[in-house]
Amino acid sequence: MTGVEPEKTMTAAKTTPNARERALSPVDLRDCQHDRLAMPFAEQFSLWAMRLWVDGRRGQPVEHALEGAFRRLHRPDALRSLELFMLSLAHGAIRPIRLWPACSRPVSDDEARLLDLLRYSQAGEQFAPALLCRSFLRPAAAAVTARLGRDLALELAGAGLHFPLGTAAQHEVRHG
Repeated sequence: MTGVEPEKTMTAAKTTPNARERALSPVDLRDCQHDRLAMPFAEQFSLWAMRLWVDGRRGQPVEHALEGAFRRLHRPDALRSLELFMLSLAHGAIRPIRLWPACSRPVSDDEARLLDLLRYSQAGEQFAPALLCRSFLRPAAAAVTARLGRDLALELAGAGLHFPLGTAAQHEVRHG
């Protein structure tokens, strides 16, 4: 997800795409095997927030929507956790991380991995989140991003958004 300049804030104006912004690439439909509407609300909300954050980096006015959503969850500070998590993804990416625009129904394999990172983090897993990140982040960035993902997952849990744990078979279907 190298499609974001880490030193800029969410309100910063966007000019031309740079290498990081190009890494937040839309996915090809052939990559999508999941439908976001079939997911539990915690996953839908998290995916929407990550996608909307990326849309904001691409120049769309999304700040008020994100602020309002986290305020309605009674967790306005969780937006900062989302921003730090996403900036870490953007800064540490070794390849494009496939994220759809916020309104898209399909879910890319990378998006599914990010949701699993949050799921395992919320469940208290120590190693799985960092391992999931290694498919698109440098090793040092994977460790940092996993910690930031844990912070975000705990904020979401505090808002009552809990990720259900799937079976190993479901994980295998999602990640081959």
